[in-house]
Amino acid sequence: MGLKRLFKKGLLGGGNLIEGHIFDALQRKKETGKPFRQCLEESVKETIAEDFPGTSHVYEMGKNDGKKQGTIEQAERDEAKMLRIHEEHEREREKWREIDKEKDSLIDELGNGH
Repeated sequence: MGLKRLFKKGLLGGGNLIEGHIFDALQRKKETGKPFRQCLEESVKETIAEDFPGTSHVYEMGKNDGKKQGTIEQAERDEAKMLRIHEEHEREREKWREIDKEKDSLIDELGNGH
């Protein structure tokens, strides 16, 4: 929302951003039931981090970089997990091959013994 929200807060306060934050916090308190102080802190933090033209760009960059880094880390964890699953599958496959060979050998012994 950015600038729209910033202008809205300014208009709520009659052109005064501080009063706009107070009105915004009162509205949030009514909607969420949170304490007034917490609502006021959220409103101010939102304005500084997301609404001001200079800081909102930096905020979004950090947010996107964090998402990208988290995605890269998750991909690495997924890859390691898939490798473990593949190795386990290969061990199980070899185990079943050995059991199959033993079965065939036992069938041959029983077939030749009669």
